[in-house]
Amino acid sequence: MQRVPSLFRSLHAAVAGATLALCALSAQAGFQSAITVKLIAPGGYTDGTTTDTTPISAQQVVSVADLATGLHAGGSGAVENWMLNTEEITFVDNSIHVRSFAGADEGAAGLFTGYLGSGGAHALYEFDGLSIAGKTIVGFTVSAFDNYADSGFSGLAGPSAGSLVHQIGADALSFDLDSIMFVNRGTGTGNAYADFRIDLILQDSSTGGGGKLPEPATLALFAVAALGARAAQRRKAARG
Repeated sequence: MQRVPSLFRSLHAAVAGATLALCALSAQAGFQSAITVKLIAPGGYTDGTTTDTTPISAQQVVSVADLATGLHAGGSGAVENWMLNTEEITFVDNSIHVRSFAGADEGAAGLFTGYLGSGGAHALYEFDGLSIAGKTIVGFTVSAFDNYADSGFSGLAGPSAGSLVHQIGADALSFDLDSIMFVNRGTGTGNAYADFRIDLILQDSSTGGGGKLPEPATLALFAVAALGARAAQRRKAARG
């Protein structure tokens, strides 16, 4: 009489295990295609003293193989040519990491990137092609702690990190650059930077069932099949 409860306990454990495994696979989903990074500054740039109003429009494609390496200051790409000091943009799992440095000291006004907006249009980075298999981007969270951490020191003096990021398409985000004000770490623009981590909020795509987790009933069937196969092996071993 104890075999039925035992079976249910085994079944429950198997279903739970299968669910956790599938959720883990889902959580590990990462970008699956090349991502285009654009740097747009309609008002040009300034170092706080001298201003060049020539609009900036640069674009660079990051291949799938290079997503983790990303873009870095000192590189030869069109966007990399504009990067300061140790600025970088990398793509890790389903998040975007952006390190931005101060390029303009405006005295009492503060330390800024130096990229200028114009006519109400921000200077910004744009990320296009944020594609993850079976997933749809439904939102994002943004943090600004050093080394892309969850807590600690932040080099962002204002505004709030979340206000800088905007979803501009199904697979595209923008990141305002002209609004960033940096904390003065004691050396002016020389070491004023902020690390931003943009984590995408995803849900399973509804079209075609791509990437969707199986329903609980389906998981139960998988678990029953697995238990049945295991019992058959035990019976065969006992007869042998």
